[in-house]
Amino acid sequence: MKNLFTALTLTWIVMVNATAQEVKEIVQPLSAKAIKGFLYDTKIDNDGSLHVTYKMKVKKSKDEVTYEEYEFDKALNFKGTKDAKENKVEKEDYERTYYFANVGGTTSFDVLSMKLKINKVVQLRSWDFKKQRYYTKKTLSRDVIKPKNDNGKVYYGYASYSVEEKPDIFTIVKYDTKDKKQPEKFCILLFNKNLETVEKPISLEGNYSLVYCDQLSTGDVVMLFAPKKGSADVSKYLFFQFDIEGNQKSRIEYSSPASAMLVTSSYDKDGSVYFYGTSGKAKESFEKVYSEYCPIDNPGFSEGGANSLDFKWQKFLYEKMENVHLLKFNANELAFASTTPISSFKSKFKPAEGEKGAKPYTGKRFIISNFFVSPAGEYFAAGQAYSPGEYGDLICFHFDKNGNLKAQYGVNKVNNEKKSEVFRSIQQFYITSGNKICWEILEVKGFKGYETFMDAYNNAPSFYPRYFPRIAIINTESTSVSAFKTMGSGKYFLRSDFLSEHNPVDNSIYYFGQDKDDEKLWIGKVLIP
Repeated sequence: MKNLFTALTLTWIVMVNATAQEVKEIVQPLSAKAIKGFLYDTKIDNDGSLHVTYKMKVKKSKDEVTYEEYEFDKALNFKGTKDAKENKVEKEDYERTYYFANVGGTTSFDVLSMKLKINKVVQLRSWDFKKQRYYTKKTLSRDVIKPKNDNGKVYYGYASYSVEEKPDIFTIVKYDTKDKKQPEKFCILLFNKNLETVEKPISLEGNYSLVYCDQLSTGDVVMLFAPKKGSADVSKYLFFQFDIEGNQKSRIEYSSPASAMLVTSSYDKDGSVYFYGTSGKAKESFEKVYSEYCPIDNPGFSEGGANSLDFKWQKFLYEKMENVHLLKFNANELAFASTTPISSFKSKFKPAEGEKGAKPYTGKRFIISNFFVSPAGEYFAAGQAYSPGEYGDLICFHFDKNGNLKAQYGVNKVNNEKKSEVFRSIQQFYITSGNKICWEILEVKGFKGYETFMDAYNNAPSFYPRYFPRIAIINTESTSVSAFKTMGSGKYFLRSDFLSEHNPVDNSIYYFGQDKDDEKLWIGKVLIP
C-alpha cells in the first residue's frame, strides 16, 4: 500500500443546538488515473474502515480492467491506495424477453385510444469485449395482441404491474356491458409469457370510478374506487388489495372524508397501507370532479400525461385545495381517515431554527419524497411544492397517531436557479435517541455536462442533478427543528448512483462525493445521536 496523498481538510462539527450530533468531512485528492476514471464502489467494514474504489477507463487495446482503491480508517484518516487488475471477460450472447401493456399507439387513429394492447419483445443482447458491457444487437421479434373478453368486447386499459421474478403482467381494465345498472365493468386481466390471458373479477356492484391504484413493496396491488354520479352515497368508497396473481386479499367499504378526494400517493409500512390525498370544496362524485385515475402508457400521446384520460386527471393536480387527508388501512379495516383544513397549517407551521423565509403550506400541489412511520407511531411526509417544471419549497408534514396534523416544518432551499429547480431533492429520516428524528435533505445542484461515465464516453452532455446533504433534528414532543447543517461547503457533491449510506453498526450516515471537476474525493460522516 502506498501513502501517496494527504487529506486536504479534516473537520469535526458538533451541533450543540440539537443534540450531540457529530459531523465530519474530509477531502482527498485523486490520482491522475482516477480522475480519468469513475467512482465504482464503496465499502464500510465492520470496524468502520472505508474502501472507495475507482474504475479506470476501459482501454480497447488492453485485455485488462484496472482499479484504484482508497482506504480510510474509522476516523476518516487516509491510509493509502492500492491498485487492482482483472482480465477482461468474454460473455455469451443471450436473448432477452420482456412484456408490457399499453393503450393506443402512434398512429392518428390510436393517439386518443384507450384500448389495451399486450406486447412481447425478444431482443438479442451481445457482449462488447472491448467496452466490457452488453448492448442490444437487434430485435428478434415483437408480438402485439389486442385482447377481447368472451363476449367479444375490447378491454380499456387503466394500469399495469409486474414483479421481477415472474414474467406475468397484472392489468386493471374495463369493458362495456349490456347491463343498464352496470354499463361498464372493471376487472383484472392477467397475461403470461405465452400471451395467454386470464380474467379475474373485482367485486364492484354498481357504477364506480378508479380513484387511485399502486403497487406495494410486497408486489401486491391496491386500488380505491368511488361511486359514480347517481349512486345512493357517492362518498362510500371501496379499498381493494390483490396479490400479483389477482387473488383478492382485502375488500373494505368505507366513508371517504370527501366525496371527491384526489389521492396522489400510497405507502406500505409493517403491513399497513397509507394513502395521501387532498380535496376541494366540491361535494359531487369523484368522476364528476376529477375524471378517473389511469396511469397506463400510450406511446403516441404527447399532450402531457400518460394518455388522454390521465391528461384530464393531471390538470386538477395544480388546483389549490381546501383539505389534506391521510388514510390508513390495517388488514380488513380502515384504521383512520383524517382531514386537516389547509387554513390550519399556518398556525402549526414551525420553520427550522434560523429560517426566516420558509413558508407554510398553502394547498397547491405537494409531491412526497419520503413517508416515514416513527417508533412512536407518528407519521412524517417530506417533499416539495411543485408547479410544472419547478420543484419549490421544502416541506415536512408531521401527523399524530390518528393522522391529524401535529406540525408542518419548513426550510429554505439553498439553490433557486432554474437548472436546479427542475430536479427533485431527496429526503430521508433516521431514528435517533429519545423523541427525536434526524431529517436528511439531499438538495439538488443542477450541472451541465456528463452525468455518467458512459455519457462522457458517448459524448452525450445534458443537464443533470448532483446533491449535497443538509441535516437537522426534529424534536417530536416540542415540534421544533434544529438549524440545518449543510455539508460539502458548496464545493462537493454526490452523484445519483452514490447517495447517502446508513451504517447501523454505529448509527452513522456516510456520503461519498466529488468536486465539480471530479479531481477530489469528499467523504462526509454524520454520527446520529
